[in-house]
Amino acid sequence: MRRGILPLLLLFGIAGVRCSDLVGVGIDFNILRSSLRERKPQGTQAIAPELLRRIEGVYTTVEGHQEFGDSIVVRERGGGVSIFCGTANAAFVVLNAGTSGDTLRMEGYWRYAYRTETGFASLTLLPDEGGRALRDTSLPRTGFILRGAIGSGENAPDRTIRLDRVRDIPADTVFQVMGHRGGGRNSDLHPYSENSVEMIQFAERLGCTGVEIDIQLTLDSVPVLYHDQTINTRLIQGDYLIGPISNYSFNQLRRFARLKQGERIPTLAEALDAIITSTQLREVWLDIKSRDVLRVIQPILASARSSAQAHGRTVEFLSGLPDDDVLAAWQKLPQATRGPSICELSPSIVRSINATVWAPRWTIGAQLDEVRAMHAEGRRAFVWTLDQPVLIAEFLRNGEYDAILTNYPTVLAWHEGMRR
Repeated sequence: MRRGILPLLLLFGIAGVRCSDLVGVGIDFNILRSSLRERKPQGTQAIAPELLRRIEGVYTTVEGHQEFGDSIVVRERGGGVSIFCGTANAAFVVLNAGTSGDTLRMEGYWRYAYRTETGFASLTLLPDEGGRALRDTSLPRTGFILRGAIGSGENAPDRTIRLDRVRDIPADTVFQVMGHRGGGRNSDLHPYSENSVEMIQFAERLGCTGVEIDIQLTLDSVPVLYHDQTINTRLIQGDYLIGPISNYSFNQLRRFARLKQGERIPTLAEALDAIITSTQLREVWLDIKSRDVLRVIQPILASARSSAQAHGRTVEFLSGLPDDDVLAAWQKLPQATRGPSICELSPSIVRSINATVWAPRWTIGAQLDEVRAMHAEGRRAFVWTLDQPVLIAEFLRNGEYDAILTNYPTVLAWHEGMRR
């Protein structure tokens, strides 16, 4: 049993955790969050992301077929290691990583995207099986073997896993894996609440290269992240606040409201600062929930763009235009202040307002000719919201979209990594 896992299991055993506090079949969210915050297993040294990236590739499953299938995608994401699988239940693994000499140790959790089963995971890259090649870039990236185990619920990892690297994943800085609602919904049992700063910071670990966030205004016109039209127990702890976000001042929300996993409702400025300073996310789609939002957010977006430039970050902030009402408000803004936009309306409207991105719903299909026309005009095309593996595979195979928005970025990350 690894040192990093043992304290978690002991804590679970004495915590008196209620069933309502569990993720899947038995990992307490508080324990999971505490583990992820450590960033590296106990007793290890941090490893630079650019060195950890040498572990990336397509691997074949030697042991662990039942959980992981035959071929998996391994990525450096968010300073850790993420594993994406193509099984029917879409297993994925999120691992902290650190070195002990020339050995790479990885600890975290696994789960199914489409089911609730989950458990702890522990993997190792030994010196003669690739560990030495992580630090010594003169050595070839061949013969990498990940060995370890996964467990069920709170139990120690006991089901053997072995993954052998078979090929590279060619670099692709164009296609975007876009996570819905900051990276994932509450219903998908992630350790953080949708549209929270913490979820946004976690999104890379799920395979995201960009996120979509929902923007509403408080009573005193502070733009905050919140999806639903009203405050409700799906998103907020307790049932003592009612009505829309716009019924409450920002100070009232900050004082009395907590998201489902206990986080504060973030302001747009807080979310954008987190994206710039603590992630490598490249794309941000702002889903504008009312026409009044557009006027208020322009100076915040201008400040964020300046901050990104100062931090040496390339991040695109796209103002969403989902309907005619928001479009009308957009057209009233001074043209010099508008910035990049993503329009969900017809191609003719996209052209008439010179939108940066066209974003049709998936139900209209691949739209290959129209997407190619957008590309010829210097625009891009994103499609939303694709969740079923068969549809994700079809759109990647037959379409030429530049991004897919999904509630299951781990599933998209596997398909995207395997297609080249």
